[in-house]
Amino acid sequence: MREVQEFSTLISGVAGAYRRSQILFAGLELGVFTHLEHPASSGEAAAKTGCSPRGMAMLLDGLAAIELLEKKDGLYVNGPAASACLVPGKPGWQGEIVRHSMGSWDAWAGLADCVRNGACGAGDERERDGAALRNFILGMQNIAQFSAVEVLNAMDFSRFRRMFDLAGGPATYSIAFLKAHPGMRATLFDRPPVVEIAREQVAAAGLTDRFGFLSGDCHTDPLGGPHDLVFMSNIIHSFSAAENARLVEKAFQVLEPGGVLVIKDFLTENDRSGPAFSLIFALHMLVHTPGGGTYSFGEVAEWTDAAGFAPGHAVPVTPQTRLWVAEKPGTG
Repeated sequence: MREVQEFSTLISGVAGAYRRSQILFAGLELGVFTHLEHPASSGEAAAKTGCSPRGMAMLLDGLAAIELLEKKDGLYVNGPAASACLVPGKPGWQGEIVRHSMGSWDAWAGLADCVRNGACGAGDERERDGAALRNFILGMQNIAQFSAVEVLNAMDFSRFRRMFDLAGGPATYSIAFLKAHPGMRATLFDRPPVVEIAREQVAAAGLTDRFGFLSGDCHTDPLGGPHDLVFMSNIIHSFSAAENARLVEKAFQVLEPGGVLVIKDFLTENDRSGPAFSLIFALHMLVHTPGGGTYSFGEVAEWTDAAGFAPGHAVPVTPQTRLWVAEKPGTG
């Protein structure tokens, strides 16, 4: 009986997990964290945010319960995580990626129908625009500012001079690469509205003179070249296997002999036994894209082999993020 009770507790925790995320979403949406860098009462927080005293008191207690706020003597203040990541202007700001998660709420509510049909019922996430697009692209920057450092630590990029950041979003990776390697230049390719966001980020980093930009559809438009490094970060999970195989072929064509393709994504083990994050993320693609998902090392190897690359190899970055590295054979 004790074992069954433990199972019940586990299931109850999973079933109610949405409550914790909604508490976070409400706190961010209402600007709570902006006003709690210094201790304040619930009444003061209600006045600053334009909320009801009753509702704000309950929300602040909920935020304290999930350890985003600290409460002492009736006053509330941001905990370390909230102070570092949920206050606008802080270096660790994660606001856009949290808002992107908020925007996925309705799509995830339709998961059962997507499983029945094998495809998402809503619009393709690749067609987002306006505030949703900006939240997504800058949300990628929220995450990539940390993972770019991990990628640079996992692999030596010092020999490359002409990086092609394919579907490079906010240019976070190429900016980090160019800062780490002063002899490198980069060309970023993405859809026109995304390129405009990338230009802002590159200008803010003071690297405009070392960047080029190409706008278009990566499946149908030319990718320029030649490049000695093609970097594809978290792209393949948005596309079907057939689309990815063709995209890898295009990357092969624009690389110079001896050039390298690096695919960074949530790659799974070949038997899809893990990582857990990657398996769950595949469902995120199911509810948001017509054919996206997460792919195994073996599937990616099939694409690079078929395109003509030398046998590739995997490089671990984090428990859920891995690189697949494949070189275009040289002329000799």
